[in-house]
Amino acid sequence: MAPYMNHLKFLQTISFVYVLVTVKIVAGSSVSHDEECSALFQFKQTIIHQYDAAYGSQVFHSWNTSFECCSWEGVACSNDHDQYYGHVIGLDLSERSLCGHINSNITLFSLVHLQRLNLSGNDFGESEIPYEIARLKQLRSLDLSYSRFSGQIPNGISQLMQLSSLDPSGNSLKLHNPSLKNMVQNLTWIEELHLYGVDISSSVPHFLANFSFLKSLQLSQCLLVNEFPVAILELPKLKFLDLAFNPNLTGSFPEFQMNNLLEEVILFSTGFFGIIPESISYLKHLTVLSLTECSFSGPIPGSVPSLDSLLKLDVLELNGNRFEKGRFPNWLRKLTKLSELFLCKMNINDEIPPFLANLTKLSMIEMWKNSLIGRIPSWLFNSTQLTDLDLMANQLQGPIPNTFSNFKSLQSLNLAVNNFSGRVELDMFLGLNKLQSLSLGYNKISLVPTNNYTNTTLPELESLGLSSCNLKEFPAFLRFQNKMDTLLLDQNNIHGLVPVWIWNNSRETLELINLSNNFITGFDQHPYFLPWTNLEAIFIIDNQVRGQLPIPPQTTVVYQVSYNNLTGEIPPWICELKSLRSLDLSFNNMSGTLPSCLGILCNSLMALKLRRNNFHGNMMNAFLTGGPLTQLDLSENRFTGQLPRSLTNCTNLEILSLEDNSFHEY
Repeated sequence: MAPYMNHLKFLQTISFVYVLVTVKIVAGSSVSHDEECSALFQFKQTIIHQYDAAYGSQVFHSWNTSFECCSWEGVACSNDHDQYYGHVIGLDLSERSLCGHINSNITLFSLVHLQRLNLSGNDFGESEIPYEIARLKQLRSLDLSYSRFSGQIPNGISQLMQLSSLDPSGNSLKLHNPSLKNMVQNLTWIEELHLYGVDISSSVPHFLANFSFLKSLQLSQCLLVNEFPVAILELPKLKFLDLAFNPNLTGSFPEFQMNNLLEEVILFSTGFFGIIPESISYLKHLTVLSLTECSFSGPIPGSVPSLDSLLKLDVLELNGNRFEKGRFPNWLRKLTKLSELFLCKMNINDEIPPFLANLTKLSMIEMWKNSLIGRIPSWLFNSTQLTDLDLMANQLQGPIPNTFSNFKSLQSLNLAVNNFSGRVELDMFLGLNKLQSLSLGYNKISLVPTNNYTNTTLPELESLGLSSCNLKEFPAFLRFQNKMDTLLLDQNNIHGLVPVWIWNNSRETLELINLSNNFITGFDQHPYFLPWTNLEAIFIIDNQVRGQLPIPPQTTVVYQVSYNNLTGEIPPWICELKSLRSLDLSFNNMSGTLPSCLGILCNSLMALKLRRNNFHGNMMNAFLTGGPLTQLDLSENRFTGQLPRSLTNCTNLEILSLEDNSFHEY
């Protein structure tokens, strides 16, 4: 018996020692308040401020070893008399212009009592999110959005089972291993799951429909695939759902219940389809409904289903679905809280209805690319709060009224591609000092230029479209525009030289200029290099431009100057345009041999067109396998020699035209 008792006492002793050691280990996993303050101060030492030294010093001004860290800016400590009393439970350093590298050794992860961590809106230099974040077991809220994190989201986040809010949106992150399914399956307390822009590349797990606490789900631009679990739309607390920009994600609406709490449903550019059910009228809390560029079908939502009970709607987007041809739905008259209305590409064949005048809070109206007929209604000009009006690509007619000058809040106006006619005074738009975008092109109007303005009263335009407006000269007010990114003056009657002052305008902002189909003969004080540093596309097709080819900046993607009177050779500088994808010099009087570097440039070009010039010698060589070239037109020149064998490498060619030259076989 004695040996047995001795053995039992030995086991008891071992068990006691084990328990004692375990307790010490658990106790050691915690940190004291002083250690937390020290960890925060060490974290400060690893972070630098990149953008504004004065502001940066203020961010951590209170973070000093001689002060109590609970009083430091952005730091919160618990005042509750529980196990967290006095410990650091919150850290908010959002939008402080901080930068630095977050790694596994950073002292932040020793704050094991932390419940709220917000590092959003900073710049952590493509750091990966360390696995050590799993040490923060008490986290309820984690916000790492828009802080330049990158790489795979670590599996450690799946261990933060107390999380109610998770937001790593707006970073270059992916969620492959672990997958979305593996990361969230244990986060059953989650209320806000925001993964905007995270590369998920998988289905949405069906078990999310069991997450009864979920209030906000944002999975926009996540490369989602397959069918969205429809039961998620019926979660009892769900208020916000954003699945935008997932074109390979399909789905349909369920039959909604009357107690549904949804406030925002954003399905912009997804594969959702089917007929909108009548039960959508039960979503009485809905403020935003965005169904743009989906595949919904059936009649334009009108009598069946009716949206007239959605009286809280603020934003309504129904653009570009597969609705049957119809008229404006009558229920619109009841949505008096609407501020944004988007009914583009909806197959509407109707006049603009007078009942829209009752929607006095509308600030944005976009109804482009329908079959709208009739004139612009007079009541519209009482809507002086409008900031955006887009009626492009319809069949509207009549004059453009001078009362547009009433829209003092207008920022964007697009009346292009209609049947408007008559004379239009440019004055009425130049007095709208908030105007940023104006497009009047492709109507039957004659634009009357003006000199009745001063530099201080002009709007600062970013985009101007005056195509086919019977202009005879460059509008003089353009000399004072310095922020433009788009200038469209094609298909007018502009004669003579491009004025010299245009080279000083919008040098750092202009991206697209189109001067095609005019009678332009050249450029005043002809520049060898075009001065716009961020230009991407330039079109001077079908003019009378003489002289040598001006070289655009290295940012240029499309350069088309066909049907002119250009002379001289192609300068070798053209090969410096590493972003160039389309070059069209056809129907000019250019000559000489092709620069030897052009063959290398062809390995990045998609289209090269040199038709009907006087080029001679050998054609370019050195084509690489699998290059993007789809169009090559060297016809009607004086090329000689053999066709290069490397031409067979151009496996993506769709158009090849070499006729009327003097090539010979191998």
